[in-house]
Amino acid sequence: MVPNGGFELLHNCPNGPYQIDSAIGWHKPLAGGGSPDLFNFCCSNPPYCGIPSQTNFNSFQYPHTGKGYAGFETLYGGTADMREYIQNRLIKKLYYGHTYCVGFYISLLDNSHAYITKLGAYFDDGNITSSTSFGLIQVTPQVYNSTLPLDDTLNWIKIEGSFIASANEEYITLGNFFDDNNSGLIIIGTPSYWYTYYYIDDVSVIDAELPATAGNDILIHPSDSTFIGRPSEVGLDEDCIWFVNGIPIDTIAGFWVKPDTTTTYVLQQTICGNIKYDTITVTVSGVGVQEYNTGNNWVHLFPNPATTQINIETNSAISEIIITDISGKTILRQTVNNSNESDRVTWSHPVTNVDISQLAPGLYFIKIISDKQSLVRKIMVY
Repeated sequence: MVPNGGFELLHNCPNGPYQIDSAIGWHKPLAGGGSPDLFNFCCSNPPYCGIPSQTNFNSFQYPHTGKGYAGFETLYGGTADMREYIQNRLIKKLYYGHTYCVGFYISLLDNSHAYITKLGAYFDDGNITSSTSFGLIQVTPQVYNSTLPLDDTLNWIKIEGSFIASANEEYITLGNFFDDNNSGLIIIGTPSYWYTYYYIDDVSVIDAELPATAGNDILIHPSDSTFIGRPSEVGLDEDCIWFVNGIPIDTIAGFWVKPDTTTTYVLQQTICGNIKYDTITVTVSGVGVQEYNTGNNWVHLFPNPATTQINIETNSAISEIIITDISGKTILRQTVNNSNESDRVTWSHPVTNVDISQLAPGLYFIKIISDKQSLVRKIMVY
């Protein structure tokens, strides 16, 4: 929901400090906001806006991802309640009653000599302002860090939380919305001067109920590749883990694969603790698409989702049925005796009944093996 959440897209490369507007979509609030900065590898004046080192600030940091990040002052020892803020308009208004997961990464400037614990994100219709250029915007952010010391100058710290939208939220504003006495200020040692300045990168707002999307099952020819999942996206990439046979293979929203054999990929998506799964089977075959489609229709599963029993209707004799969980562990194995009428019902096509009453609710894979071919399908037990 946040355009250019990684500060990668630029109107033009920064050539000095105070140039947050050079990042497409980002700016200060309508009034106030101070003079936030933009940093990028392409900066033509590295002491002020370069990466990784800004000698004017006596600081050093690589981006969390990509080629750029922003920076702002959140508290200053010489002036009470001095603040800077950055703002962006969301791709669209948030939906009433939906829960949204908000995340962003921060890192303390090396030369700050102090740090705070209160840093967050406020959502509204874009009308919040400060009465002075560097003044405090004293509202309660929907998502903010309250206890974790934000004191790491070496690594990036993730701030994450969720809130329920009220439908007027169209802008995100980031910064410190608490007064000096309630910001969790800690001064390091006894410096002659201090301030709390933070780099910020990879800002994201994601609907917590976003479905996991692995893609539709697909046929490819040997040596071909195919894209699975969603396009790469700030925030969502780190929420998505892909598995093959229970082994994690990548952390990204979507990527290109080139399997040598038919492979089922499992996507586990975790957005603010909300876990969802999806799967895609990439079938590798030298046959034509029409032949594959004809063969793929030899199995009909019903009902799906199911609670106690799965029925498998086929146009060929089944020899074995194997059910595994998402990690690849075999949960149920059933050998089918084609002469045993207790296992089969004679309709227009043979039907095999599989008892799943002992399976815990969740996502499973069922492999159906016949005398001529085999097929893996996903089933949901509830």
